[in-house]
Amino acid sequence: MNNGYDNEKFFEEYAKMPRSRDGLSAAGEWHQLQPLFPLLQGKTVLDLGCGYGWHCAFAAEQGAVKVLGIDLSRKMIEEAIIC
Repeated sequence: MNNGYDNEKFFEEYAKMPRSRDGLSAAGEWHQLQPLFPLLQGKTVLDLGCGYGWHCAFAAEQGAVKVLGIDLSRKMIEEAIIC
């Protein structure tokens, strides 16, 4: 399956973005999105299209007991942070 994020040039530029380097705090929408999350303590979380895994890390920090991140992009998974 072809994925734009696996395009070498695209991924190289995407990796330079602040949200790619610095995580959720560098994502402009995070301050509005974060309050919408339910309490994750004791929950199992599935993150579809996890990218670098920043939301997975957030879920783990909030006490989720199991977190699974899935992404179509092989390059994203290779770069994803490990919780």
